[in-house]
Amino acid sequence: MRTHPSHHPPKQQAKQETMLPPIIFVLLATTPHNNKQSPLTSNDGDESRWMRRTAKRRQSTDQLLDSIEADGLPLLSSLPSTSMQSHDNLVPSLQIPDSSSIQWEEIDPVLDPVQGGKIRRGTERGLRKRDQVDAFYFITSSIIEAEERTQSKQNSSEGITIIDAGCGAGNLGIALAGLFSAQHPNRDVNLLAVDVNNQALRRLDQRSQSIQLPSNTLQTCCADLANYKHIASQIPSNRKVIVVSLHACGAASDMAMNLAFQCNDAPFVICPCCTAKSLTKRENRSSGDNKVDMAASFRRSGSTADIEYPRSCWLRSKLQPTSMTDQYTLLAKVADVGLGPQTPTQQRLAQTRAKQIVELDRLMSASESSGYDVRLMRMQHHDPCVYGKGELLLGAKLGSVAARVLMELPCR
Repeated sequence: MRTHPSHHPPKQQAKQETMLPPIIFVLLATTPHNNKQSPLTSNDGDESRWMRRTAKRRQSTDQLLDSIEADGLPLLSSLPSTSMQSHDNLVPSLQIPDSSSIQWEEIDPVLDPVQGGKIRRGTERGLRKRDQVDAFYFITSSIIEAEERTQSKQNSSEGITIIDAGCGAGNLGIALAGLFSAQHPNRDVNLLAVDVNNQALRRLDQRSQSIQLPSNTLQTCCADLANYKHIASQIPSNRKVIVVSLHACGAASDMAMNLAFQCNDAPFVICPCCTAKSLTKRENRSSGDNKVDMAASFRRSGSTADIEYPRSCWLRSKLQPTSMTDQYTLLAKVADVGLGPQTPTQQRLAQTRAKQIVELDRLMSASESSGYDVRLMRMQHHDPCVYGKGELLLGAKLGSVAARVLMELPCR
């Protein structure tokens, strides 16, 4: 008589199979091979060596920062100390009068970087973006008002073009163009949005079409920011220029400044970010070639052959000639990410100290080589303990109307 196979053995076999992996894991984790050091101990040793190297690098960085700051920093009011509060107070914060602030709930939603830019409402990012647009609008409108008063006295009339360098999808450019058009319709102000990313410019165009701006109020130019002459040629010679750039990544901040120099020494308002990306060198392309590798941000943000770091004689005099490049590289990287492992306060302090020096280097270069009045400020409501990308680089030709405006901006 044939019997059916029992189902019990397979179940027992399955149970054994499920228990087998943890047994093997325990053996591998606890049994040394040929009495050599276990992987866990080896990793601890590697971590210990990494900690020692990091501590040594942090010590050398602190010494470098101390040596640069020893005699004080240019453009800043007092000597720094090792406290976060002291460094926070070194850079003045822009104070926009309530009467001059943008009333976001009263303007076209397309102009709002939160609603038009589709940033989630109520988030810190959305509030910061509004503050950034508010700061740029207040500064540019202050310059334009002063220029108009001067032109009225001289019985002259020159239009003004704002160049948004590295405009992206237009969170800043669309807001500026729309605000000047709606609130100051009699002013001859237009905006040229420049970016190497044609896809971003198409998104900007789509957003701007819904607000029906007057003809020629907002124009776009797909170009590498390093192609200064090509960009400048888009603007009639009889117009004044203001160059603005929000979160100009890496060397784009330096290119925006150079663009201002090329446009008859125009004033600039720049908010830099990602300083370490400027260390990447990219090919210096011919003036007629706007093609830039879009595969990686660090390639788009890398410096061209005409931009060298450090930028200023001031910072070069503070660094060792034999290790100048290495020391500047360290400053730029610390400005971005600090030095780990650190507490959040220690990390932000290292970033703040290094970033102040990197941005002052840019401003001092404009002062030394191009005769600019320059100023370092921080945007309103941008706490450096929380957010490290709130600096404003301001510059205008010495003795110009714009320079007087920038030096008199309200701050605390």
